[in-house]
Amino acid sequence: MADKVRYYLEQSVPELEDLKVKGLFDKNEITMIMRRRTDFEHRITGRGSRPRDYLKYSEFENNLEKLRKKRYTRLSKVGLVDTKPSISDWAGVRRIMFILDRGTKKFPGDQQLWAEYLTYAKDNGAIKVVYKIYSRLLQLQPRNVDAWLSAAKYEFETNANAKGTRLLFQRGLRLNPESTALWLSYAQFELTYISKLLARRKLLGLLTESEQKKETDDMMILPQAETTLNLPDADMSMLGSPETNPALKGDVFLAIFDECVKAKGFDVVEKFLHLIDQFEDLDRDYLYSHVLNYIQREYPDDIGTAFIDITLPIRTSNDGLQLSVNKFLAYKAKNPNKELTNMFVNKLMQIDGNEKVKPLIQAIIKKINPA
Repeated sequence: MADKVRYYLEQSVPELEDLKVKGLFDKNEITMIMRRRTDFEHRITGRGSRPRDYLKYSEFENNLEKLRKKRYTRLSKVGLVDTKPSISDWAGVRRIMFILDRGTKKFPGDQQLWAEYLTYAKDNGAIKVVYKIYSRLLQLQPRNVDAWLSAAKYEFETNANAKGTRLLFQRGLRLNPESTALWLSYAQFELTYISKLLARRKLLGLLTESEQKKETDDMMILPQAETTLNLPDADMSMLGSPETNPALKGDVFLAIFDECVKAKGFDVVEKFLHLIDQFEDLDRDYLYSHVLNYIQREYPDDIGTAFIDITLPIRTSNDGLQLSVNKFLAYKAKNPNKELTNMFVNKLMQIDGNEKVKPLIQAIIKKINPA
């Protein structure tokens, strides 16, 4: 253990000498830094080490790095420090990552260590390191749904890599098919992606497929999985327009919906409808129609199917109020159901309308549910 501690401490000597030469820290401060590092190294290499020892060590180094940057900025303004790049400029960040890397290897099940490591790597723009961390984390914890969601979010929002994001969601679902959060996040990603893609192409005038081919995605090493899930190809074509390419119309989202309902049942249907509600720029009627047709085929006798059929015309506006009422009356005439009536009345009472609409809704409620 002593040899290992000595080895790690010796690695920091050039950095400390550079800090002293630049005048950022004096001899006494350098001695204090070495003493603290020695103490921390003994703690984390000992048999009784704990995850918080690594966190405290990284916190000390992080505070030290902040102090170095503050002094460097102040002294460089008055020309009292050599601004030529040297080892102390990057050694602090590398040391902190090395400490956290060692911590995650010794305590692979500690979520706080992984979170700290990821946050620090992201904050410092270390994309390759972030990929390495996520790859290790997902290999070690394939059932960690939060890790899959975090990796997918990073891949899409930070790296704008749709193919990589799709692969993450699909692999995560094959390993965690029971996770509703993964299903819904994957579905939301697909709608968000085509919405942004179509808006961008419209803005830039990328109308032909040859122009669109120039849009490229640049992967994490993911754990393997065997499953019967029938998910879309991650490398699908996104060329063309909604009229020529069903993927741009929302068919990928609908494929996810079909598979999710098979796996999770009717309870997730409303959550998918809520996702569709949020995308005004897409053909929502096309998406709604598929959902309705699916549940009418698979759950024809479920009261929820009737309720969705009745209320679809008024999900996003009041324009379909008359159609909604007519559908309800048709269901009522065919099979009177007090529960369905109460559900529809509650839905009508939730409608936000102007002074003309409110009296109309009250009249409708009295008609369909007389006291």
